[in-house]
Amino acid sequence: MGEIAAEASLELRKLAVDLLNEVDACDTANVLNPKNDRNFKSSIIQRAQAIIDKLEDTPRERAMNDCIKVSEMTAKQLFNAWGVFQKIPIEGSISYKELASSVGCELQLLVRLAWMLNSTGILKQVGEDAVAHTEKSKMFINDNPDGDLTRIVFVHGMVSYAHFEKYFHAYGLQEPRARTHVPYTFAYGQPEKNVWEVSLQNPDDKRIFLRSMKAMGMLLPVCGVYDFSWISDAAHSGPADRPLFVDVGGGSGHATKVICDSYGIPLNRCVLQDLDTVISEVAESQDSVASLGMKLMAIDFHKEQPVKGTLVYYIRYCLHNYSDDLVVEILACIASSMAEDSRLLIAEQITPNPPSAHTAAIDLLMLSAGGKERPRQVWKDVLAKAGLGRVEFWSSPGNPHGIIECFKRS
Repeated sequence: MGEIAAEASLELRKLAVDLLNEVDACDTANVLNPKNDRNFKSSIIQRAQAIIDKLEDTPRERAMNDCIKVSEMTAKQLFNAWGVFQKIPIEGSISYKELASSVGCELQLLVRLAWMLNSTGILKQVGEDAVAHTEKSKMFINDNPDGDLTRIVFVHGMVSYAHFEKYFHAYGLQEPRARTHVPYTFAYGQPEKNVWEVSLQNPDDKRIFLRSMKAMGMLLPVCGVYDFSWISDAAHSGPADRPLFVDVGGGSGHATKVICDSYGIPLNRCVLQDLDTVISEVAESQDSVASLGMKLMAIDFHKEQPVKGTLVYYIRYCLHNYSDDLVVEILACIASSMAEDSRLLIAEQITPNPPSAHTAAIDLLMLSAGGKERPRQVWKDVLAKAGLGRVEFWSSPGNPHGIIECFKRS
């Protein structure tokens, strides 16, 4: 570590004490309320990061740390795409020579990439000529959706980021406005197409994308922020033929199933809407929500909402994929189909100012697709422009995830 001045040493000791105090607070709070785990974990990570930042106190060290992060991400992506992780045995090790042969890769190329992952603890070298899994690398095997999510961060994020400078030089220093000509499609040489037309072209890429979106959805709580119990009550008191819940852009329908199971809402009075490619994938799945009675419907939510007068329209983590102008367009299509007592529930990040590193990183990922994460005032602005009012925000302290409830403005 080298010589550290007395003042810096004292500051390090103080940071270490703060870290230990945070760990003690986490232990106490989680005994009382296990749901606090994520908030306290974030706080502990921030304290630990403060110590790392204090030690990496030169520009050169910080630059090299950036290099390590980018290199690790690149090596993970290549091993993931080439199926290398899948060829490493769950228990025990495999020689580099055998591993390289199993995926058709030159030995020295594979070793160099493996060394990068060994150095950061993703893989573990055994002796001088073999490698083994760690818990960190096992997320990339057996079609694990969490591993898929890492691949999406690379394919949608890093590839786009590498082209940001050229993109903004070509289109001006302003947020993307349209569905096409966004950084992601620009990076892949197809700027005239939208994100979905590019990302869902290949069947394998489509499956990986859908699995990763499921993983992303599971990272964020479906229940716990908003009380859906009133929908169950309405199911027994209102017209029996009225749709109760339309999940707009709902992917696999995972969120709707969780809500219905948790609150006793009949799934056969719910509708799952998404792009035709997504709905086709859901319909082909043996354990899909369709087999439980939920209606499937392919739609384009930039056009008229086909289900009229539903009790609840629900849209979860779709709107952050789009610009403000397009969000107004999407919401206006829903608003025009709402009855006077219909409610629109939007599950999204309600970005604090300033945001955490996690929220800011997701916002940049959304920028690559032409979207954005939105603070409270921006949400109010787009809702008002779409003809929606009586807005109420529901969220948990310290967590940007929330539910935005609104009605059609009369």
